[in-house]
Amino acid sequence: MNTKSIVSRREFLKRIVATSTIFAVPNIFTKPLFGAEAPSNCVNVGQIGCGNIGSNYHIPTLSRMPDVRIIAVADAYKSRRDAAATKLNMQYGDKNAVTAYADFREILARTDVDAVIIGAHDNWHTPMSIAAANAGKDVYCQKPLALDFSLTKILRKAVRDKNRIFQFGTQYRSMGRYRQMIQLVRNGYIGKLQRIDLWCRDVSFNVDQYHVKPYGSTEEVPVPPNFDFDAWMGPSPMVPYTVDRATCWGGYHCPETSLGFIAGCGIHELGLAQWANKTDNTSPVRYEGTGSVPREGVFRTLERWDVMCDYQNGVKLRFMDFRTAKQVASQCLPSWHDGDGAIFHGTEGWISDAEGFCASDKTLWKVNFKPSDEQLTVSPEHNRNFIDCVKSRKETMCPVEMAIRCDTICHIANIAVRTGRAIQWDPEKEKIIGDSKAAKMLARPFRKKWKVW
Repeated sequence: MNTKSIVSRREFLKRIVATSTIFAVPNIFTKPLFGAEAPSNCVNVGQIGCGNIGSNYHIPTLSRMPDVRIIAVADAYKSRRDAAATKLNMQYGDKNAVTAYADFREILARTDVDAVIIGAHDNWHTPMSIAAANAGKDVYCQKPLALDFSLTKILRKAVRDKNRIFQFGTQYRSMGRYRQMIQLVRNGYIGKLQRIDLWCRDVSFNVDQYHVKPYGSTEEVPVPPNFDFDAWMGPSPMVPYTVDRATCWGGYHCPETSLGFIAGCGIHELGLAQWANKTDNTSPVRYEGTGSVPREGVFRTLERWDVMCDYQNGVKLRFMDFRTAKQVASQCLPSWHDGDGAIFHGTEGWISDAEGFCASDKTLWKVNFKPSDEQLTVSPEHNRNFIDCVKSRKETMCPVEMAIRCDTICHIANIAVRTGRAIQWDPEKEKIIGDSKAAKMLARPFRKKWKVW
C-alpha cells in the first residue's frame, strides 16, 4: 500500500499545532507575569505520555500558552521523558522547571499539579483518568477511551463525585469546518437526517511502517534497557516483548492493549456522528455486521468490518473500515483518498468531511445561519478549550458522557464482528441484552499490581 500521499498521524498532529498560532507567544519568559497571566492564575499541567501525541501535539501547544505551565512529565521510556523535560526546561529558561517521572502516580501525588494530559497508549487511558480524577486533577484524556469498558462507569462516577473537568481527545469538535458541517446537519439544511456512512483506517493502513510484515513480529527479544515494559503493559496481562509490540503501532493494534483503529481512528468520526444526530447522551441500540481479524503477527485487532448500527430515533449508522467503505462512499464523493470520513445523508441531500469537505450542494458551505438556527459552541482549539474550562469550571467540548457514549459504539461493533451475532444494547442500563457471552467481552482481565482505580 502506498501511503506517501496520505497525511500521517504525526504530520496531522503537526498541522493541528501549526494552526494554533493564536496562542503563539515567546517561548522563554524573561519578565514577571501580571494580571491574567500572573503565576497564581496559571494552570500547572502534568503530561503523562511523551510519545507521538505528547511530544508532537500537547507539549508544543500547551507550552506556548502564557497561562499554562507544564511542570511534570512521565513516560515508561526514560529517553522520552528526559528529552521532554530537558526541552521544556530550556524553553522556560529554568533547568528545574519540569520534573521527569518514571511512575505517573508521582505526578498525581503532587499538590501543585492542577490538571493532567493523558497521552499514554490505549489500555492506560481510563485507569489513569480514574486515578487522576480521584486525586483531584482535571483530565484531558486522549482517545480512544477504554479497553476495559466496565471501567467507564467508574470513570463517570469519579469525574462527577470529584467535580472534575474532563476533556476527551476527539479534537474535531474544536475545528471550525467540522462544526459548520454539523451545524448544517442539525439545522436541517440537508433535510431530515436518515443515514450516516462512516469509515476509518484499519490495521493494514500503515503496514509499510511495521518492523516485521504484515502485522508485527511475534519473536520475543530483550527489552531495551531504558524502557519499563512492565509499566507500559500496566493493567493488561503480560505478554512477550517483540520489536513491534511497544511501538506507536503496537500500542494501536495489539489486542492486549487496544481495540485497534476501529476505536483509535473511528472515534473521531463517531464523535461527529453523535453530535450531528444529537445523541451525545445515548448510543445505537442494535449492531450487526461482518469482518475479519489477521491470522498472523501480534497486531490482531480488526482488519475489516462492516457494521450497521440502529439508533432508537430511526437513524442508521453504517460503520466500516476504509477499504470496505471505498465502494459505498464513492457513490457520492467526487474522488477517493484512503483515510477516515463520514457522509451524512438527509432527505434533501448529503454532506461529508471527506475529500476536503464536500456536499450534494456546494452552496451549503456558504450558508449564513439564521438567528433562529441552533448555534453550536465555538472552541478555538481543543487544548485551549480544556484550559479555559479548567479555569471557568464549565463543561468542555467533549465531556465524559460524550466520551463514554462514543466509545460504546466501538466496543459493541467490535463484539458484533467477533461473535458474528446481532447485538442488542440497552443505552440506559448500558448492558448487552440477551447474550451473556457477548456481555462478558466488555470487561478485561487485569493485573492487580497495576490496579489504580
